[in-house]
Amino acid sequence: MQDMGAAGIACSSSEMTAKGGQGMRINLDLVPAREPGMTAYEMLLSESQERMLIVAHKGQEQDIIDVYEKWDLHAVVIGEVVEGDQVTYWKDGEIKAQIPADHLVLGGGAPQYVRETKKPSYLEETQNADLSTLLHPENLIESLEALLGSPNIASKRWVHEQYDTMVRTNTVQGPGAADAGIIRLKGSKKGLVAETDCNGRYVYLNPRRGGQIAVVESARNVVCSGAKPMAITNCLNYGNPYKPEVYWTFKESLAGMGDACRKLNTPVTGGNVSFYNENPESAIFPTPIIGMLGVIEDVEKHKMSPSFKKEGDIILYVGAPRNGLGGTEYLKVIHGLTTGDAPILDLDVELKVQETVLEAITSGLVTAAHDISDGGLAVTIAEMGIFGSLGAQIDLSVLSGSIHEIWFSEAQSGIILTCQPNQKEPLMKHLSQGGVDVAQIGTVQGDALNFEGVGSVSLDQLHNIYESAIPKAMA
Repeated sequence: MQDMGAAGIACSSSEMTAKGGQGMRINLDLVPAREPGMTAYEMLLSESQERMLIVAHKGQEQDIIDVYEKWDLHAVVIGEVVEGDQVTYWKDGEIKAQIPADHLVLGGGAPQYVRETKKPSYLEETQNADLSTLLHPENLIESLEALLGSPNIASKRWVHEQYDTMVRTNTVQGPGAADAGIIRLKGSKKGLVAETDCNGRYVYLNPRRGGQIAVVESARNVVCSGAKPMAITNCLNYGNPYKPEVYWTFKESLAGMGDACRKLNTPVTGGNVSFYNENPESAIFPTPIIGMLGVIEDVEKHKMSPSFKKEGDIILYVGAPRNGLGGTEYLKVIHGLTTGDAPILDLDVELKVQETVLEAITSGLVTAAHDISDGGLAVTIAEMGIFGSLGAQIDLSVLSGSIHEIWFSEAQSGIILTCQPNQKEPLMKHLSQGGVDVAQIGTVQGDALNFEGVGSVSLDQLHNIYESAIPKAMA
C-alpha cells in the first residue's frame, strides 16, 4: 500500500514497482476521475488527495472493495502486477507510456538535486545574544497573565468548536484541555493518540535543535496523554529553497528531526514539503510541523489529562533543570525579542524522562501530567489549574536557577505530574530509579494559584484571560 502524494499515480505505481522488483500494468480507463475527458498525462500526474494504491492477494480483491464500500468510499481494480521491470499505462485501448520503473525513482534514473547551502549570517548574532543584561519586570504574576493572553498559548476553543470533534463518536479526549487528542479503536481496548507540534522560533534560532525539539515535544505530549509514541508524519514549511540560507536551514532541521526520530524509535511514515512561503520582505519562520501518533493499550484505564484532579494531590516537577530564556514566548511577549539560542535539549535525558513517566502513568501512579513548553513552568501550572478548576500552593524555591528562568524557561525534558498523597513515595522512587530528577513543588488546593514568596492570582482571573484572548483578537 502506498499513499498517492506528489505526481499521483505515476509516482506510487513506479515506486512500488521498483521496490518490488516486478512490473505493473495499469488501465487508466478504470481510474475514478473528477471530470470527463482527462488525458492520460493529466490522470498520471494528478495530485488529488486522499488516494492510496493497494496491491491485493489475487482473488481477494472483492474483500477489500467490500471494506471500502462499507465506509462509502471508492475502491476499484485498475491493473495488475506482471513479470519484468516495466510499468505500463493503458488508456483508450492503447499504451500511453511504458518505461522501466527504476528510471523514475530516486537511486535509479530520477534526478537528485544538490542545492547550494549557506549558514545564515543572523545566527552569529542571535546565538551569541547576551540575555543576562535584560531588565526583567518585577511582577511575575503580571508576566504570567500576559503570557496566558498570548495567541500562541491562549485557549484555541474559538477555533476547535467550529468543527465536529466527535466524528462517529470515537473521540475519547478532544481538543482543548489536553496535550493530545485520543480516539478509541472500537472492538478493542486500544486507543490512538495524535498530536501536532512545532515552534518555528526554535528552528529559526537553531535549525538542527529546533528540528529535534519539534519531534520530542510532540512525543512528550503523547506520553503525557498515556500513550507510547510510535511514528510521525510531517508538514515541512519553508521559504525559497533556491536561497542558500533557506536550504541550509531546511537540511539542518531535517537532520535534527532524524536525530530525534532515531533516538525515540519513531519512523517517518510520510509527509509533505511546502516551499516559497515568503513575501518580498521576508520568509516565514522555518516550521517543520510534526504529527506524532501514539498507542494506548487500554484507553479507559491509562488515558491521562493535564487537569488538576483533587484537593490534596501532590505536585511534582520531573526532568531537566529550568535554564535559559532563548527563543521563549516570555522573551517575545515581554521583551519583544526573538533571539538567543533555542531551548536546551539532551536527547538521552529526554528519552529517559519520557520512558519513565509513561511507565508511571501506566502503573496508575499519576493523576495528571502536563509537559512544559510554550511559556514555561508557570504557564504549565496555570493551565493545569484552569483545566481542572482547582488552585494550588506552589513553592518553586526548591528548583535551582534564576527566578525568571525557573518560571519561564522553555528548556526541554520537563513535565509536571500530580499524584495522590499515598502514591508520592512510590512515584518519586520510580522516577529516581529511572534516573530522572524529581522535586515536590506544591499541592493542589483552593481556587487560586499561590506562589510562595511571590504572590497569588485567582483561577477566575486566569481563566478569563486564557479563554477570551483569541475571541477578542478575532472580534
